[in-house]
Amino acid sequence: MSPSCFSLILAPATILATIPGFAADPIDFSREILPILSNKCFACHGPDAKKNELRLDSREAATADRDGVHAIHPQDPTESEILVRIHDREDPMPPADAEKQLTEVERLMLDRWVRQGGDYAKHWAFVPPVKSGKHDSIDGFISQALTQHSTGAGFAGEADRATLARRVAFTLTGLPPDPDQLAHFLADKSEDAYESLVDLLLSSPRYGEHQARYWLDAVRYGDTHGLHLDNRRGIYPYRDWVVRALNENLPLDTFITWQLAGDLLPAPTMAQQVATGFVRMNPTTSEGGVLPEEFQAKNNFDRTETLGTVFLGMTLTCARCHTHKYDPVEQTEYYQLLAFFNSTAEKPLDGNKYDYGPAMKAPGDQAAWTRWTSLEEDASALLKGIDGLGQSEDPWRDRLVKLADPDGPYKSHTAHAKAQALRKRIDEAEAAFTTTLIAKELETPRPTQVLMRGEYNLPTGERLTPDVPSVMGDLPADAPRNRVGLAQWLTSDEHPLVARVLINRVWQRVFGDGLVRTPEDFGAQGEQPTHPDLLDWLAVELQESGWDLKHMLRLMVTSTTFKQSSSRRRDLQDPENRLFGRGPSYRLDAEVLRDVALWASELLDPSMGGEGVKPYQPSGIWLAMAHPASNTKKYERDQGRKLYRRSLYVYWKRTSPHPMMTLFDAPSREASCVRRSRSSTSLQSLALFNETQRLEMARMLAQRLLRERTSDEERMDLLFTLLACRPPTEVEGRACGDLLQAMKRRYQNDDASAVALLSQGDAPRDTTLNPADHAAWAQVATTVLASDIALLLY
Repeated sequence: MSPSCFSLILAPATILATIPGFAADPIDFSREILPILSNKCFACHGPDAKKNELRLDSREAATADRDGVHAIHPQDPTESEILVRIHDREDPMPPADAEKQLTEVERLMLDRWVRQGGDYAKHWAFVPPVKSGKHDSIDGFISQALTQHSTGAGFAGEADRATLARRVAFTLTGLPPDPDQLAHFLADKSEDAYESLVDLLLSSPRYGEHQARYWLDAVRYGDTHGLHLDNRRGIYPYRDWVVRALNENLPLDTFITWQLAGDLLPAPTMAQQVATGFVRMNPTTSEGGVLPEEFQAKNNFDRTETLGTVFLGMTLTCARCHTHKYDPVEQTEYYQLLAFFNSTAEKPLDGNKYDYGPAMKAPGDQAAWTRWTSLEEDASALLKGIDGLGQSEDPWRDRLVKLADPDGPYKSHTAHAKAQALRKRIDEAEAAFTTTLIAKELETPRPTQVLMRGEYNLPTGERLTPDVPSVMGDLPADAPRNRVGLAQWLTSDEHPLVARVLINRVWQRVFGDGLVRTPEDFGAQGEQPTHPDLLDWLAVELQESGWDLKHMLRLMVTSTTFKQSSSRRRDLQDPENRLFGRGPSYRLDAEVLRDVALWASELLDPSMGGEGVKPYQPSGIWLAMAHPASNTKKYERDQGRKLYRRSLYVYWKRTSPHPMMTLFDAPSREASCVRRSRSSTSLQSLALFNETQRLEMARMLAQRLLRERTSDEERMDLLFTLLACRPPTEVEGRACGDLLQAMKRRYQNDDASAVALLSQGDAPRDTTLNPADHAAWAQVATTVLASDIALLLY
């Protein structure tokens, strides 16, 4: 080696030596080096490197003898070519014209790693999680990180009880606590008062509605096909099943299995079949001129990549065309994974049909689901132990028909009359059924091959057997090579990703940000976890709890970490709250902003389930976006109580969601979304003060204040109690009081303007109230509803 090269190597080593402990501490390849290699090197030297090009994604490749040169020298690390090239100013790596350059800190890290031997390790996300044993609670991990970051730093003080009640109610149900709930909690001085409130919220039917939103974003739920005509599709019983499953706390491993493969289970129940709507959720088309073979491929690309996002936290899209550039997923493995979905029975093109089969009839709302579940339980009890009706895994409907047949062999059986009565009840229940798309498997599987460059018409190589990426472990030994086996693999305790990915998103919905802040990407290009040991502890706790989501949420919301004040801290420099040294604070989602105003104004219709509803929206939006032949080109808004249903049930047209949803960052659901944006724009403010339903909700809230309280002071207290769970501060009270008086003067001699404001929306106004007072309070309510008091979780 030349003296010049030696000096280039020696200089950073000298710098390293000046940092106490820097050179001596063992390097963590997975968390410290792999992100650098992935971000700065793998585009050229990663898993998809050109033939004969140097690869740095494995030790075997990096230490290979390349004409007497070793990128990492296996015997003498100081002779490694990497050490020369990362410090060489004339011929550096990455090259001088590369878009991404190494920082000085990254050079020193790579230098230190190579000098320690250049050992490799699996990316942390591909190693199954284990509980470290350091702590046995969320707070233990958070406290340790706070202490290590800043000597003397600990948890922030606990939020006041009213704020805490509001925070936990929004987190679990998407609504504030009822006034009676709040008053009871504030008056309850027992040690378990807060835990009792949490249990009450977890048992509320509103819990499942709120939690379902996150899942529907991830699986790209929509009421329309999503492409070209974007016609109606029958799928909303799936949405209602999700709500029901979450309210019943169906274990998440079962929740996953039913959705992926419910149709393949023995004698699948109604719920198990409806759950497979998950498989059918991909956008579809029947546009003239498109090729069925092309959309057979595209439909399965969508399903495979959605599986990657939702369960694996992996970006699989690039493996469609070539081996993944950053993560160890080969193109062949992508198509082996795709093969699990390639033999579902629906046609590639949807025919623009509502009942784009396979489809079945299912309960049309939650009331119908409840009746059906009761009938299934009664039938199971009746059929139990009756010989000759068939095996217990046979569909119970077939066995019940035999038992109820008036001319059959069981007409003298003691259970015959009960069976006939039960069949009559079933017929009555099925009158409330509707169409929903489900998955079914072809009897003869379709062949699956690698598609060169991802082109549907360029299959190459041998026919592939369904399989999984090897870096994430193998299919269980006894697992079938179908969607059941895929579900068994995903939910096995040995899987390195699924429990981590799911619990990270649960943490995200509770605290505002995940422990991994790229929930869609746990691969080498994603962010490292802020608290890796905590993430693993939570993942294993989820598995050990029997995949109990309510248990995990309860652990989180009862932690000291969650209960901290959300105020900024002068003693802790952490603007993004990556240490979680203060409580969560963020803008509420689009649906919650509408729901809380409906709730406070007493307009919220509590009915659960059913076809999507169409509240107010500007005329012509759908028409401007739609194909002339579309059956969703004309928006016909609903009337009556449907206008005030919870936002979960707003009709979701994928090419044009409700504008107030889009304005506040709801996704289109044309693709999977596991993390919404949180923007703050002037257009949002304009809509909050002018959109028809916002004005209607504000005037109805004002009507409630005028009816339920007699003085302006009491009304102001009630307004803030409903929206903030506390009375106004002195500053808030004075500002809102001044606004109220100004508005009273504004409308005092202008009944026409007052009535015009009070006529927004269909809800009838109380004409016995003074129009000027009512309009003035409506303006105050509009303002508070559009302020941080109502828009934020804090």
